[in-house]
Amino acid sequence: MELKKIENQAEWDRWLNEQNAPFTQAWDWGEILIAEGKKVERLAVVDNGKIIAAAQVDFNRALGFNYAFCPKGPVKNFQFPISNFQSNLNDQISKYLKEKDCTFFRFEPAVAPEAEVMIKKTLDVNPRATTILSLDKSEEELLEKMHAKTRYNIRLAEKKSLKISAEKNFDIFWKLMQETAGRDKFRLHGRKHYEVILDSSFSHQLTIFQNDKPVATMVYVSFGKTATYLFGASDYESRPLMAPYLLQSEAIKNAKNEGTMFYDFFGIAPGLDPKHQYAGVTRFKLGFGGEVVEQPGTFDLIISPGGYKIYRFLRYLRRLV
Repeated sequence: MELKKIENQAEWDRWLNEQNAPFTQAWDWGEILIAEGKKVERLAVVDNGKIIAAAQVDFNRALGFNYAFCPKGPVKNFQFPISNFQSNLNDQISKYLKEKDCTFFRFEPAVAPEAEVMIKKTLDVNPRATTILSLDKSEEELLEKMHAKTRYNIRLAEKKSLKISAEKNFDIFWKLMQETAGRDKFRLHGRKHYEVILDSSFSHQLTIFQNDKPVATMVYVSFGKTATYLFGASDYESRPLMAPYLLQSEAIKNAKNEGTMFYDFFGIAPGLDPKHQYAGVTRFKLGFGGEVVEQPGTFDLIISPGGYKIYRFLRYLRRLV
């Protein structure tokens, strides 16, 4: 078993699509991170010439320590059983990243890692719970499976003579995102993060207009078998129009028409916790009838125990301030 870099997009994405991997491991998502200024590498674990696991990682620095992050990965081929696979994978990654002067490897596995002294659960980076809608039904059947209130709101919006545009417009997106963040009291990424996502052909934007006024917008990405909803924002004064419901309905139709098999709402409250910061948006997303899926969350594979101990202490002190 060896670790090697993959430099060919077709080879990388083809293997990931066979595993139904998340968009965060797609080559194009890596290009978005590179456009933000991050260093990205695509690493594959190879055994007898076959890829058995892959990890797209971006390199970061926090509190004076270097680390690598693998969002929603590594991706494994679970049809390729190997004894002691997890420990072998960890050894390969640790050895490689140690040469890169990384203190730890942050990752988000689909299955909880085996209990090891050198692996610690940490605060989640990406949402660990989501709802996924299977698109193997007709549009009428999908509508019927939705919550009655969601179905009512979609039909209400359809009666409002709203215009749906698939043209990208960052200024509209940014204005509505800032308004929504201020209203709902959540923190945005930096402007550049959204700019490079919208600028990429990997993303899609839908916007609803009432006359010439944009009242709601959303961004989603498609990779392999899955379309994933990333961001949504709306004008508060226009809330009686129920535009966000119509946006989701349109995105679901688009994904289905493109041959996508699943629509991932990407982020709900873990355990459907009513006190969680995602509680409000969770109710909205659950209304579309998808299946709740929860993964184990975010973990750190410790490469330098001494450095990691200092890093954890400094992070603890910072959170006290």
